[in-house]
Amino acid sequence: MDPRLGALTRRIGGWLIPLWVWFLWLHQAWPARVFFTRAPAGEDTLEVMWALAWYRRALFELHTSPLFHPLAFAPPGWHVAKLHHGPFLIALMLPAALLSGDAFAVHFFGWLVYSLAFLGAFRLAYLLSRDRGLATAAGIAYALFHGSYAAMRIYGNHLPVATAGLVWMAWALERARAMGWSPRALRRAGILWGLGIAGNLYLMLLGGALALVYIWGAWRRKRLGRFLLYGVGTAVAIGGPWVGLWVHAIRQDQMLGQTLETARGNGYPWADALTWNPYHPGSRHLPRTDRPVLTLGLVPAGSSLIGLGWSQLAGRRLRSRRLLRAAALGALLATGIALRADAPLSIPEIPAVRSVYEGIWRIGHVRKPELFREPSLPEEWARQVLTPLLLLWAVVPFYEAAGTVWRFIALTALGLFIGGAEAWSRIAPRGFRWGWAALWLGEALMRPIPTLPWPYAIHPAFEWLRRNPEPGAVIDVFADHTPGLHLSRVTVMATEYHRRPTLSGFPPFHPRWIEALQRGRGLLFRHRPDWLGRHGFRFLVVHRPPPDWRKWGWPFSLEGCFEPPSVPSPWDYPICIFRIPDRGEPEITNLLLLGGWSGPEAWGIWAEGTEAEALYLAEAVGGPATLELEAFPLCRAGEPQRLEVLFNGRRLGEESFPDCGERRIRWEIPAGAIRRGVNEVRFRFAYAAPPPAGDARWLAVGFRRIWIAQGP
Repeated sequence: MDPRLGALTRRIGGWLIPLWVWFLWLHQAWPARVFFTRAPAGEDTLEVMWALAWYRRALFELHTSPLFHPLAFAPPGWHVAKLHHGPFLIALMLPAALLSGDAFAVHFFGWLVYSLAFLGAFRLAYLLSRDRGLATAAGIAYALFHGSYAAMRIYGNHLPVATAGLVWMAWALERARAMGWSPRALRRAGILWGLGIAGNLYLMLLGGALALVYIWGAWRRKRLGRFLLYGVGTAVAIGGPWVGLWVHAIRQDQMLGQTLETARGNGYPWADALTWNPYHPGSRHLPRTDRPVLTLGLVPAGSSLIGLGWSQLAGRRLRSRRLLRAAALGALLATGIALRADAPLSIPEIPAVRSVYEGIWRIGHVRKPELFREPSLPEEWARQVLTPLLLLWAVVPFYEAAGTVWRFIALTALGLFIGGAEAWSRIAPRGFRWGWAALWLGEALMRPIPTLPWPYAIHPAFEWLRRNPEPGAVIDVFADHTPGLHLSRVTVMATEYHRRPTLSGFPPFHPRWIEALQRGRGLLFRHRPDWLGRHGFRFLVVHRPPPDWRKWGWPFSLEGCFEPPSVPSPWDYPICIFRIPDRGEPEITNLLLLGGWSGPEAWGIWAEGTEAEALYLAEAVGGPATLELEAFPLCRAGEPQRLEVLFNGRRLGEESFPDCGERRIRWEIPAGAIRRGVNEVRFRFAYAAPPPAGDARWLAVGFRRIWIAQGP
């Protein structure tokens, strides 16, 4: 045979065989026969299905911007660029959806990005190890254990976009380092990083951690300026506009990220790291829903650690050492705020350590008071094994929007598997290496991905809402003795069926005023149902109602309860619909009164304590408004009462009551202070005092009327 033909054959075979192994594995785990008729089962899949339907309807039917959705988080509406499946991803998927349907677009795009993750890991592992068998195993291990495949059951396919971008960015940085940090190689790395950020903002954090490791190497070679200009600068130029869209959406809707209590429980429990693949066909049980879906795997991670230790003892200097440093950094970041097993670990309080975290907490309270609510470190936090990473939540803008920090383990998986493949290529004979590769591939076998029939079967409750001619918005709630808002992708997906404005929306981020409603939910659903009716809310949609709901004493009448569809669907549970009344209590106010108020009485309502909160819904903006008050104080002898009102943080005015008499007050609210949708109103008083006749309340001012009138 011609030597050149033999070399070409070996080269083609060196690529075709790994690709053949990959597609065999992928088809076994994700059968292609379901591409047109079924959609992946997982709540985040609802997100992308909804986004495809909404973008298509907005662009081709409504001829409006798809970046604003008027039906979620009604009445203000919702800026959708904050979704994991942002505008860039949906723009890539939309042509396939238009040509062959939404289900095909999701499946095809999933196959594409998982294949990109495999190819990137394979190419990077082969670059460092020169062993195609180990590189194939490392590629499949990374495509599986970075968490996104397993998460398809829960999280949809946005994570593999970030992790595919991460491995290609790592490959480009390794090439740039080998080429002496040339501008061309750095620009290539910056392009890949920027495209990854545009696809999924997690790559801003994952790629940032990876870039820090390589920035250190560039600085040592006196190439820091070149790295920042060509590498980071290119990434910012490409990914920056998409980050800007995301920040704009967060600020427009005053979105809140996860709470610190949630973040404290979201660190990676390291007992889960070296466990057998729970999604293997031979595994009996799936992971608990309160655990991370990602495990590094018993065989790939365990053998990688053994190989790395052996190569260290043998004195082998690995080219993947920068990736291993990035893996260690990823493991640290994945640990989160507190060390945890099944729950955050507790230790005796150490005064010196407490003073450090007390200082971090106070910084956070100044910078992010909505996150660090208490002015000082709570007692329960002082006795837990906290990490210095709490400082990131305190000082880094939007860090709380990172969601579950265990996703940083993707960086650990990348460095560990690539480093392990290189280590074994240096210390073991060929047959031994291929045996390890076969074991890695054996554990990588997956159960077929769960799917649901597409199009989804519509729940009869949503069909009833669609056919009911009576106008009005809905409130989705989960069933509890005091119902709370149902923040779920299920909720927003339902808007594409019944087309009604809905008070609820997507988790885990929601507008600040929704958090206020959640804290005052008993007031919202029981004490002021008429307020809801006056603002256009007509139906209460209760998911999974318990059989004893009649005992709760709701002020709502039942319209009907509906059984789930007869075929599998995202709504495989009963839903009941109740009617919201639009009258029933004295019309004291058109504000929603939250904290600091007593119950309404025939004459009006008392403010309790020295501060009271309320919300005002502005249906439109553009002109001024007037705050009208009729108020009288509960006075202490010789101490005049004082009333101050702030509207969205702006002081409207102050009134004193030197004679303890009733006052009629009118303060103008400037047009520039009013936001469309939800506005915060805060009342402050000089003091509160107990009334006579044994009343245990501490009262400040009584209001006969609190009203905001639009117009001058």
